[in-house]
Amino acid sequence: MRMPCWSGPIFILVLTIGCTQPDSSTKNSPSRSTRGLVAGTPFIEIAGRTQCVPSKRGIIAPVPLHPVVEVLASLGDRVKKGQTLVKLDDDEPQADVRAKDAALSSARIALAEAQRYLTEVGKLHAQGATGEQSYHSARVAALKAEQDERAALAALESSKAELEHYVVVAPIDGVICRLEVHPGTVSRPGTTIWGEIMDLSEIDVRCELSPEQAERVTVGQSAAVQIPRKDQWENGRVVFVGLSADTNTGRVQALIRLSNAKANLRCELPVVVRIPETEAADSAKSTPATP
Repeated sequence: MRMPCWSGPIFILVLTIGCTQPDSSTKNSPSRSTRGLVAGTPFIEIAGRTQCVPSKRGIIAPVPLHPVVEVLASLGDRVKKGQTLVKLDDDEPQADVRAKDAALSSARIALAEAQRYLTEVGKLHAQGATGEQSYHSARVAALKAEQDERAALAALESSKAELEHYVVVAPIDGVICRLEVHPGTVSRPGTTIWGEIMDLSEIDVRCELSPEQAERVTVGQSAAVQIPRKDQWENGRVVFVGLSADTNTGRVQALIRLSNAKANLRCELPVVVRIPETEAADSAKSTPATP
């Protein structure tokens, strides 16, 4: 029986489709472009969780127990270090600064007069027109006035420094990610946190290794971190491997730090971490043994 002339192309099409199906054996051999590691490199795969770098997280909190009069920032604002965020009622410290300033002016007047008197008495003493006791008293009075002026200046500087606490400023550059304060709020210092600022240009990933895995991981080696819900990996570096295991779990903490300039990662999100074993093993071999 003669076959139709189009049967050949159909067979070739089916054969071509079958040949282009992905090979499932490459699942554990990620490529550099999609997995952040060289294809075929053995790796340790562990679960991790993102967190803010400690030096890139700032707290917004009051120092004195005074009511809030003005809030100058909002949630989501990008702020600079030293930028004013909240102002507190400072009537009392302002009055104290004015009083200390007046005391300083008075001390300076007394010092100027004591020095003038000492100069006049000194001239008379040199001519023998006055006794030693009078000259000594004038000299002591001038020295005391000088120290009183220094004490008044220190008191004024202290009051001005205290006045700075009535303005809450940003401790770091970053974005305000939490802010719960309103005009009229009165909070007890040391027990209240109004908000926090984060800079996520870099981010840490904390993970827990078994003791065996910890022996194959070294500080400074590369690692790949998968962005949640995306088939995308970012390269980072191991910055810390714990010196002791947790007494409850027996696991060793490790930290991976990576650049996050595009803000692809947020804090406290689960991620997958892959650390190449070959690099860790080579690093361990290159370290000379201690005699």
